[in-house]
Amino acid sequence: MTALHLLHGDNELQREEALAQLIRETGLPPDLRAFNTEVLTGPATAADLRRACSTIPFLGEVRLVIARELLSQAKGTAAKEMAAYLPDIPPTTMLIFCESKAVPAQNPVLAQLKKMNADIQAFAVPAARELPGWIVNRTKMHRGRIDPEAARLLAQNIGGNLRLLDQEIRKLLLYCGENKTITVDDVQVMVPYIQSADVIFDMVDAIGQRDPGKAATYLHRLLEVGEHPLGIFGMVARQFRLLIQVRWLVDHNVGEPAIVERLKLHPYVVQKTCAQVSRFTPEQLRTAYRLLTESDLAIKTGQLEAEAALDLLIVQLTRL
Repeated sequence: MTALHLLHGDNELQREEALAQLIRETGLPPDLRAFNTEVLTGPATAADLRRACSTIPFLGEVRLVIARELLSQAKGTAAKEMAAYLPDIPPTTMLIFCESKAVPAQNPVLAQLKKMNADIQAFAVPAARELPGWIVNRTKMHRGRIDPEAARLLAQNIGGNLRLLDQEIRKLLLYCGENKTITVDDVQVMVPYIQSADVIFDMVDAIGQRDPGKAATYLHRLLEVGEHPLGIFGMVARQFRLLIQVRWLVDHNVGEPAIVERLKLHPYVVQKTCAQVSRFTPEQLRTAYRLLTESDLAIKTGQLEAEAALDLLIVQLTRL
């Protein structure tokens, strides 16, 4: 059993799955696992790491130490001290470093782990152009099949939220049953984001054109097909967050392909959002986000019903 592991990168879904698999491989029964597991969360010192790893297992053969975000927090001398300790880890201890960002190549702990032939696994969120392939492979992992066009539709509308993508894949597999390929029609029926995404774009377009009547029509179209008001509010807020991000990048001469990579969005979403940003100044977008925050507070404190808050919000946004 390998004693040293590093799991790093912003793909939280598969990074945590790999961690769960390593925990299973310790062979610790559930009733002893808690007694033989310690989680260190950065910032922590080399002395903290030494103490955690040097403790003798309790009624078992393995002690598990999970070090979260230690490497991103440890700098300079602290990182060197951690690296220097690694060869002294007792054979009864499995140490797993778990980092939410990729560890830089110059990190002393990473260099020492490579020198010791440790298990190092990198997990990155796929780029937008790679997402359809990731969806196809993920569906295969769940013992199902998906049409490439259906995978592209999912990627286009959900983007790089891998946990949400995985949730929708599982739901689609349950809907389709065994031995059936997931199709575009299945995605359009079962995934609410697909049904609503274009309507949200149209609503924001109408807001950008300062047309409250048209924007309200799109809003009530969503309500009529059963979208929950809070769900609509969340989608509008997400679109204005994207507008703020894209507006800043466009103003700093970042092109669409680079925006796709930077924000990990589907090119279609970036294209639509880039077309919308010209309708809003940065100040208007900041004001819009403030209005969204105020509406959210009014709903949560019971000052306004969600539908009434949405209607009022449409009027306020079209007056920007």
